Amino acid sequence: MRVDPRPLLPTPTDKTAAVESIRPVVARQSARFEAVLSKREGVARRSLRGDVEQAGSSEGVSPELFGSTRSLEILNYLLDEVLPGLDAEPEIKTLAEDLIREEIHMRQSLEQQRAEVQV
Repeated sequence: MRVDPRPLLPTPTDKTAAVESIRPVVARQSARFEAVLSKREGVARRSLRGDVEQAGSSEGVSPELFGSTRSLEILNYLLDEVLPGLDAEPEIKTLAEDLIREEIHMRQSLEQQRAEVQV
């Protein structure tokens, strides 16, 4: 079997022209576009600053939301309403129930200790 070498491809001698940089059609458009961008950045920065300040303030937060009474209500709701309807394996439901009951017991004992200290 004989292998014939393929003929070499012709090499082009004409080089393509270099790509020119893109220039704005009108110089004013570039300045106007930059102004719009900087205005949007400033508004976004002010908006973010306001969000951070609002998140840092605790004026609208009621301490009762974090109290043990509310926590116990939520845990009991989970135990009585959510857990029975949960679509999960029986072992997972049992584990979740045990964890919730343990948390309820711990919060009740802490509340009892606080009540003893305050008396």
